[in-house]
Amino acid sequence: MKAWSLEELALLWRHSNAEVAAMTGRSIKEVGDRRLQANLERNGWDKHNPEAVTKWEAA
Repeated sequence: MKAWSLEELALLWRHSNAEVAAMTGRSIKEVGDRRLQANLERNGWDKHNPEAVTKWEAA
């Protein structure tokens, strides 16, 4: 999986997963996984509720 550019990450704020997938050529699953990761990081869920952490903690 290639790294996400800042432009692609900005799309997550303004568009649905399907729209981001169509614009970037990435799969819906990849977009959904990246959106979840962004939400975890932005909201601090990985720090406040360790049980809610997914695979990104180990990365």
